[in-house]
Amino acid sequence: MKKVKLLYNPMSGNRRFPDFLDDFIDRFQRAGYEVSVFRSLKPGDIPMGLERVVEDEYDAIVAAGGDGTVNEVINKMLADKIDVPLGIVPAGTANDFAAHLNMPFEFRECFDTILKGNIKEVDIGKVNGRYFINVCAGGLLSTVSHEIDRKFKNTLGKMAYYLKGIEQLPKLKPIPLKITTKEKRVEEDVYLFLILNSQGAGGFNKLAPKATIDDGLLEFVAIKARPLHEIAALFVKILQGEHLNDKNIIYLQDNYFKVECTDSTYDPHFSDVDGEKGPHLPLEISLEPRKLRIFANI
Repeated sequence: MKKVKLLYNPMSGNRRFPDFLDDFIDRFQRAGYEVSVFRSLKPGDIPMGLERVVEDEYDAIVAAGGDGTVNEVINKMLADKIDVPLGIVPAGTANDFAAHLNMPFEFRECFDTILKGNIKEVDIGKVNGRYFINVCAGGLLSTVSHEIDRKFKNTLGKMAYYLKGIEQLPKLKPIPLKITTKEKRVEEDVYLFLILNSQGAGGFNKLAPKATIDDGLLEFVAIKARPLHEIAALFVKILQGEHLNDKNIIYLQDNYFKVECTDSTYDPHFSDVDGEKGPHLPLEISLEPRKLRIFANI
């Protein structure tokens, strides 16, 4: 009999996943799996559920939660060299990486998709020694997920991010950045920057429409500091995925980036890594190609 380890965060998203726990067990048992379940009790404890995955010879790991939950899982897997395929159930608010994998947002369909066994080897980003699977970001919107009341976010879903982002607009302060890749260096004042492994972040699914998760490249997208009426018009293009050639966008592809603030008097600015609070600038970002095996629907 094969073995699967399910790790889930009962507080993620609209908190509906626990209602489907028996469906998960039923489907995987019928498919010949022995199911082991780890329920998160507090923030940061998800890695505890992976302590004996190698010794106990599991055949699959499934993480049910948002991008932050998945980030905890992949960091533990890579730190402990756990080479087991990972399935992602989109039970969080944005679920950007699961969306890129085309995983169904209906839970039962997602379970069945994982059981089909379509596995892809995917690239993984690394920022200041910490892995990320989807995005490392800074500036406008990067603090949104840390400032939203959990009940507000769970009730409104992605709309909560947008409303909080609009609230931040009057407080916009440009970040003077120097961006260095293997090929070039760019200096510019920006409102927002993202280094993406997939096509979307924060519910914006077309931020990096050229991105794939196994091409050995990360996508850098930044919005230059410009008058608010220009930024508002730009967001329409971003929603349509037609912004990369806009004069107010910096777009780069590489497998290495260094992002520094050029103003020593600027307040220390922290980043967002897969929806969780990340390190302060400067950031050194690299790519590890085809580092992890993931169940996908693409």
